[in-house]
Amino acid sequence: MNNTGKIIITLLVLVYVLSPNDLAPGPIDDILVMLLGHALKHRTEKSL
Repeated sequence: MNNTGKIIITLLVLVYVLSPNDLAPGPIDDILVMLLGHALKHRTEKSL
């Protein structure tokens, strides 16, 4: 993933965290954000 993709994903996660609205009820959306962060971290470590 290039730097632009990483920046976009990071900004989307920040917007989600700072937003008062939930996209899904309960912990479902929180789990999705955690999985997205894990995937991004894994790809970043793999590219090093």
